[in-house]
Amino acid sequence: MTQPAPATPGPRPANRRLTTIVWTLLVLGLFGVMLGGMREMWLAAERHDFRQLPVLGQLSDFQLVERDGKPRSLQDLQGEIWFAGFFFTACPGPCPALISQMVELSRAVARTKGKVRVVAISVDPGTDTPERLREYAGRMGVGENFWLLTGPLPEVFRIAREGFKLAVEENPPTAVPQAGKMLHSTKVALVDGQGRIRGYYDGTGGQLLGRALPDLGDLMREAGEGNRR
Repeated sequence: MTQPAPATPGPRPANRRLTTIVWTLLVLGLFGVMLGGMREMWLAAERHDFRQLPVLGQLSDFQLVERDGKPRSLQDLQGEIWFAGFFFTACPGPCPALISQMVELSRAVARTKGKVRVVAISVDPGTDTPERLREYAGRMGVGENFWLLTGPLPEVFRIAREGFKLAVEENPPTAVPQAGKMLHSTKVALVDGQGRIRGYYDGTGGQLLGRALPDLGDLMREAGEGNRR
């Protein structure tokens, strides 16, 4: 008579407790980074003295489409400070981490009440239609102050390469199964209200908020000084 297979033992209580503790510490650590970055942002914005961030480039106008189906251009961002990055929805590599970090960034800057926006531009517009971007936004928790843009591939390449000075290219067919259709930079850029690039940050290393928010505070202070002149 065949004996029944022994039941697979579940995780030990001690292991479950250890797992819970580890995840709790990770969440608290991320929350601490966000709070620390937001504090630095507001302190920088309220100081009478501030760091003058370098001007690293100037964007020219562009014409793209947001997930709501409406056109967006650089003119629509005139006077706003914004963060920008590049991604594609079918990306099997760093894009989920990048967009998750940018979502956290968009939530942190929501306190500015419309003065700061987050923008991500798809490098695979053949796949990333507005409809697909809407579905992706819902899945990733993308809010109203976070635009997902798509448009003709030559225009996207021009914006990335000539405007932001960031790498983007199509992967060779042999690399597509593992790396996806596109190869692109995961840097996040800080852009001022005049379309000038004022900073670059690693978008996937977990330090985006801690590094970008203090610079944002200085830039907001600079913009405030300019408006008072």
